[in-house]
Amino acid sequence: MNISFLGGAGEVGASSILLRVCNKNILLDCGIRQSASKDPLPDFRTIQEKGGVDAIVISHAHMDHIGSLPIISNEYPNARIYMNNMTKDLTRVLLYDSLKIMNSRESEIPLYAENHVEDMLDRIFTINYGVEFEMFEDIKIVFYNAGHIAGASCVYIKTPEGALFYSGDFSLFSQNTVEGAKFPKLRPDVAILECTYGDKLHSNRQVEEKRLVDLAKECIGNKGKMLIPSFALGRAQEIILMLKKAMNKGEIQKAKIYVDGMVKNINAVYKRNPLYLRNSLGKKILRGTEPFYDDNIIAVDNKEIREGILNSSEASIIIASSGMLTGGWSPVYAEKICSMENGYIVISGYQDEESPGRRLLNLLSEQEEKELEINGKILPVKCHIEKVGLSAHGDKSEIKGVVERLQPKELFLVHGEREIIGNFAKELMQESRGRIYTPESGETYNIDIKNKRKQLQRAPLKAMKNHEVLGEDNIKELWEYVREIYQDRLFTVEELYYIWTGKKAFMEDKIVNVQKLILNSPYFEPDERRLFLFKAESLDNVEKSLKKEGLKPNEISQLIQERFGKFNYKKAGLIMDKKKVVLYFNFPNTVSKDIYQLIEDFKEEFSWDITIGDSVNTNAVEFLLKNLFESSYIKKISYKLDEHKVILDLYNESLFMQKYSERDIENKIDEFNKNTGMKLEMKTGFNGSKDKLEMEDIIKTSNKNEMEQNAAIKYLDDSFMDEEFRPYKKSIKNISNQRYMELVFITPMVGQRYLDKLKDISENIGWNIKISTSCNQNEIITIALKLCNERGILLKKNPAFSPFNLSVTLKPQEAIDLEVFEEIKKIFEHKTGCEIH
Repeated sequence: MNISFLGGAGEVGASSILLRVCNKNILLDCGIRQSASKDPLPDFRTIQEKGGVDAIVISHAHMDHIGSLPIISNEYPNARIYMNNMTKDLTRVLLYDSLKIMNSRESEIPLYAENHVEDMLDRIFTINYGVEFEMFEDIKIVFYNAGHIAGASCVYIKTPEGALFYSGDFSLFSQNTVEGAKFPKLRPDVAILECTYGDKLHSNRQVEEKRLVDLAKECIGNKGKMLIPSFALGRAQEIILMLKKAMNKGEIQKAKIYVDGMVKNINAVYKRNPLYLRNSLGKKILRGTEPFYDDNIIAVDNKEIREGILNSSEASIIIASSGMLTGGWSPVYAEKICSMENGYIVISGYQDEESPGRRLLNLLSEQEEKELEINGKILPVKCHIEKVGLSAHGDKSEIKGVVERLQPKELFLVHGEREIIGNFAKELMQESRGRIYTPESGETYNIDIKNKRKQLQRAPLKAMKNHEVLGEDNIKELWEYVREIYQDRLFTVEELYYIWTGKKAFMEDKIVNVQKLILNSPYFEPDERRLFLFKAESLDNVEKSLKKEGLKPNEISQLIQERFGKFNYKKAGLIMDKKKVVLYFNFPNTVSKDIYQLIEDFKEEFSWDITIGDSVNTNAVEFLLKNLFESSYIKKISYKLDEHKVILDLYNESLFMQKYSERDIENKIDEFNKNTGMKLEMKTGFNGSKDKLEMEDIIKTSNKNEMEQNAAIKYLDDSFMDEEFRPYKKSIKNISNQRYMELVFITPMVGQRYLDKLKDISENIGWNIKISTSCNQNEIITIALKLCNERGILLKKNPAFSPFNLSVTLKPQEAIDLEVFEEIKKIFEHKTGCEIH
């Protein structure tokens, strides 16, 4: 076995290792150096001297591991490239972006051309985690989850000359986006481990996350701007989820978080590959939930937004690439923010020695006036400079843990600064029985393994050897077989395919189709921590799923659209366990009667009940009225939905009558009634003053013996002692020298429920009484929040109250179950008289 370190040894950057084994040359990673003062490429001459490349294996998609891949692939087009699906998608995005950057620099000659990237992508062969694949005769490769970033792999190669473990970049602890590294008990003869943080013990992850949240809280409180320069791949997604979680929990005040640069493209790749993510995040995506963005987390896609962010007086947080301030949009923001006294620049990861990010951190120890060079400009630094430890690399203790687990005979330490690796190696020599090497880039080692370690072998799988294509109609047979033979054992998709056919399959399209089938099947369940592994469900769980199944949500939604789309319903709510659909219309009273026969036909054909929701869309009412009448005249819109009635209260009736003739008003009322199926009544005061209009709303008493004021109020309080709702406030008012008592309920609609009672009270106390048109807005919102909290509904922001149409709008983080929402709606309307949307 011959190992040549072409780059990434005694340094961070240009990771590339040539392994010659069994007369084959296998290249492990093919990265670049991103420092302007160093040669960006690995030592490719060694590859030529040793006869080229037969295969390329990529551990993960960071540029220091893939950046020169198009060059070497173009030179050796017959070399197949091995990686997993997530890494392939990320590689495509990152290399095209790199090409765009190189082409945009006038003085730079690109390292490769677009057709080199296209051709290289066509040579990629994807292998999922845990699948053993024979690259060449007697040379087998397996990828294991390495943590670090999505798709990161530890590589295990088994050959007659010995077994080799290559860690790539790894992390043992679980992050917000990915689980920590997971691999079984392996027996490598040779191990090559990254040693980026061989001199450090990381601080507690939760402590560092809290520190970031506290800094965000401080920045928002100071109405400042915070820039978090982030590696677009991995780190940025972690930070987005940290801040999103803190905002949703109320740990930090709501503020805009802007996402800029390559981060946006990587977010999209993460969404397309949920099985490579942490269980909780992956399952959210599989359910159709947006993982990264919401009303407060916004993708920046144009220059105007960028300028608006920096010129706005509002507090904001920007997450932008690149993480070392060497390129992307982060230097653009840094130019402005570094001179702000209420600005913050938070460094969250590794900084190359010559990067602006490292120079910025060095300013922490300086007491004099601070300056920083960015994009060729010398800028004063007045902002807060902070460092938060969010590394996705293993620290000293984690590296030692991997060494202890693997116990290799020959151990090479790479991917770290020279001094760090040297000191760590000396410390490790006291604890490890194997031989330890600290290679330099450009060095080659011959390893002759005399007594190769015996590799653990799993018993071969029993196969059904079924010649039918696996599909929805026969997947139950596969489940019954797996359940009987293997019980709760976990399998990759490839292994399940082998059990069904007796044949090995690695073609991407074939495996992806089987994966989709298994994911959508009630017969198999992803592992709790590794979504790419599956087990056969228990009989009880399958029976429960099948009872609920029948038509799948997407199927029933499509059928509803096909059969009822012509009626222009607003939305269709599905209640899966009751096999029920509720069609919601803006104005249910205007729905054509033809729909009811179609409903009956649908029920007979599919055994699903369809009903028409009886709620009116008050937003649509408001929109229609504003189109019929100028909004400046509209004071308030009230609803008596049980009477199918809308009441329009106006400002300045005399001007209104000058604007519209009586014929105009009649025509507009007729148009409203026809479009909504409801009756529109107007408080116009055509025949009198505003005082007269107000007097029409007063409950008048015929009793001339007016009770003393305090006694009257006490009588009223006593009368409402046992009622569910009571007036919040009582006050004495005058109209045209006539006194009356005004009562404020939570809303006037609630007060209207007590009209008969108030008439009796008015007669008994000799006072005229009026129900106020005011609302207790805080109490209305409190009731809405309480109802949501009691049912575990998390909101993106506090409910929004509209005094214009007396309604509350919710913005939940996830879709609310229709049955739960109908229950909330009913209770809320009872407690407040308002609608909830």
